[in-house]
Amino acid sequence: MTLPPFFRWRSQRKPSYFIFATAIALSASLPTIVRSEETSETVDFPKEQWEIAGIQLSKPVKQRYSEQIRLTGMVSLNEDRLSHVYPIVEGVVDQVAIALGDVVEKDQMLAVVHSREVGQAKLELFQARLELEIAEAKSKVQQELSGNTNQLLDALRNQKEISEIQSQLQNRNMGEYRERLLNAYADYLKAQADVVRLEGIAQSGAVSGKQLLAAQTRRNADLATFQARIEQIAFELQSAVLMTSQAVKSAKTRVAVAITSLKILGCNESEVQTIDPIQQGESISHYSIRAPFGGTVIAKDVTLGEQIRRDKQLLTIADLSTVWIKADVYEKDVPLLSALAGRDLELSSEAWPGQTFHAKVFYTGEIMDEATRTIGMRAIAENKDHLLKPGMFVTIELPATATQESVQVPATAVQQYENETFVFVHEGDGKFARRDVTVGNRGRQWAVIEKGLAADETIVTSGGFILKSKMLEGLLAEE
Repeated sequence: MTLPPFFRWRSQRKPSYFIFATAIALSASLPTIVRSEETSETVDFPKEQWEIAGIQLSKPVKQRYSEQIRLTGMVSLNEDRLSHVYPIVEGVVDQVAIALGDVVEKDQMLAVVHSREVGQAKLELFQARLELEIAEAKSKVQQELSGNTNQLLDALRNQKEISEIQSQLQNRNMGEYRERLLNAYADYLKAQADVVRLEGIAQSGAVSGKQLLAAQTRRNADLATFQARIEQIAFELQSAVLMTSQAVKSAKTRVAVAITSLKILGCNESEVQTIDPIQQGESISHYSIRAPFGGTVIAKDVTLGEQIRRDKQLLTIADLSTVWIKADVYEKDVPLLSALAGRDLELSSEAWPGQTFHAKVFYTGEIMDEATRTIGMRAIAENKDHLLKPGMFVTIELPATATQESVQVPATAVQQYENETFVFVHEGDGKFARRDVTVGNRGRQWAVIEKGLAADETIVTSGGFILKSKMLEGLLAEE
């Protein structure tokens, strides 16, 4: 069979033009359609023309409907591992230790700022530590003095001999308490000795009773003075120990407050422990800006000698070892979202042909965008080799979904005209009948036929466009 000249242009035309041209050429030599009594059309199409028209036949398939949905997603920064670095203090930049694109480790120094606020806080801590050392030294001395004096008090309460007391406590530090106690004790012992002496000779009449009474009165007074001195010094010791202990606690509190103030400003433990105004000089006011976590410097807006403020962003650090995958799911696919939470998705990128990436869904959205009628989905993907670049587009393969078994035909078998959906059923030889059908789920490969077609009928699965053109040509001719 010799083809019309139009067919010889195939190599110069797009496939859609070729099919349309085929339909026109074949329509010139083929019979018209025959309208059936059931408002369906029958098309006669000679079998010898099937190959050139691409006509292929098959029967519907009864199977579970499954569809692989593809979405276009975009790679973005992991917002949980993104840090916009601001200074906590004002000052002048004294050193910049990194450049744009550098990979930094956690706590790595990024820049050094000369800050009067930090310098003042460090000097306050240094002074508080000196005061604590003095308070602790005083407390230690007081504790020693109180211990020694309490031993003396115990010996005096037991009225030991002065010579014995001197022998036991001769080299012990007691401050002024030793003299005050021993003088009072000696006065009492002297008065007691006078009473004993006068009592021995009073019976012989050598002394009058008046002298003995005076001696006893003096002894009692000295005893009262001695006992009062013991109680007073015991109270003074207790008060002195309490005061020195409170002074130590107060000094420790000032040190703790000063340390906390520096840590709030961002100074690390090493900087806090090595404060020395004599050795450090002006550098004591240096404040180090450090990396909050390991990552890549993706933005830098700090230069040497620059005056900085608390509201000025200096750097942006992103941990690119993981990235987020953002995708918008259309309203018709929203039922899939509930099954996607926590599941792994496959990704592909035109930048890396043949390579597959994986991401885990962690957010399936709650609010639909009124303009686009989509819901945002988020997944997190490992990106140790940094192949997935933020801003890059990727193709997302959603897991296939399946329902109960149904009658299905290839999607290419379904035709549409004037809001009606139909297929062509082969009635034998070269006859094809249009059959209106109700289509349910429809994907790229298969369509579910809910009504209008039996599972044992033979339908046109390829080349239906030619038959549709013939059918429309016949309808137009009748009109």
